[in-house]
Amino acid sequence: MRIAILASGVLPVLDGVTVSVDARVRRLVARGDEVLLLAPAAADGARPAGLPEAVTFVGLPSVPFGAAASDRNVVPAAAREIDRALAAFRPDLIHVDEPERLALGLRRIPGQAFARRHRVPLVAFFHTNFADYLGAEGRYYGLVAPVRAVVWRVVAQLYNRYDATLVPSAASLARLRRFGLANGRAGRFNGADTRGFRPDLRQPGYWADRWARPDIDGRVVMLIAGRLTADKGWADWQRVLPALAVRLGDALAIVVAGDGALRGEVERLVAPLPAGCLTGAVPRAEMGALLANSDLYATLSRFENASLAVYEALASGLPVLGLEAGGLPGQVRHGVDGLLFRPGDASGFVGGLARLVEDEDARRALREGALAQRPLLDWDSAFAAWRDALSADDPP
Repeated sequence: MRIAILASGVLPVLDGVTVSVDARVRRLVARGDEVLLLAPAAADGARPAGLPEAVTFVGLPSVPFGAAASDRNVVPAAAREIDRALAAFRPDLIHVDEPERLALGLRRIPGQAFARRHRVPLVAFFHTNFADYLGAEGRYYGLVAPVRAVVWRVVAQLYNRYDATLVPSAASLARLRRFGLANGRAGRFNGADTRGFRPDLRQPGYWADRWARPDIDGRVVMLIAGRLTADKGWADWQRVLPALAVRLGDALAIVVAGDGALRGEVERLVAPLPAGCLTGAVPRAEMGALLANSDLYATLSRFENASLAVYEALASGLPVLGLEAGGLPGQVRHGVDGLLFRPGDASGFVGGLARLVEDEDARRALREGALAQRPLLDWDSAFAAWRDALSADDPP
């Protein structure tokens, strides 16, 4: 099969889109499929390091986009490059990751014109709840709800221009349908690298050896990992972390891994904690060990769709604490492999986490629930579900 993938980003930019695109491209190549990958070009125009040589890569004209220094998005001139590359490649199918972001840069529906002219199937993949980011800083979130509803309807109509929309969260698909999406297919299309994220990477003295923090070894460790930006729930963490320090003292070590626009604020928040640690950005190759040497993974983001970080935490044997929001209820089974709380329920979160810290048996039960998920979480299973959805003959 000849498949063209038009994506909003590629590694080394690190996010859910780039990791999932890389996982699928590698498996397509291993199957013997021919792959054309089109994505925003890096500032230096170089081919992405580590991309399989068998992949035909076309870097598209782009400009900086978002808070990350290396993150970019296409510009209108990229439309001509896309058409030329597709005409030369002659794909059997075009797959578009995060088309709303690409459409913002291209000022047209990504891939549509070529697909319709040449009668090529055109499939979109829904990655990010962009509409929810409006007012994400917290103060005006409720006030802009009508605007978000309008944006959700616009997004749903954009995706309706595709032959099918793949959504890795049943909750997100249900929401999109309420706003008018007519061609959605849900499935577990995202996964985790279960060879790189596994519990046997745990080792004695890890925190002393790697982070010069011997005080963390031997304590229950809660890990918060990701961009230090408003959408990751830092307005809520400002209430939760001090409350945890009062309730648990140094019985709980709180480790924050990541970097971003809020780093200064997060540093000031973490510094007074009895056993707090801000690592900064952690290389992806080291994330497996970081997770395996933690005991709990926590997120207060309200905007996740199907979080790769959550799948990686579960694959590492970590119970996940999160919110009953976005796609998390489809990833975390409350009381089985994690705990879910109502958005804004800081006292409930603190109380639930405290019970886990104080009750080793309760932590062990949730850990066993997370480990039971491992066979279902690997990228091979996610890739098979994705391929089945692409080859579906019947309309959704």
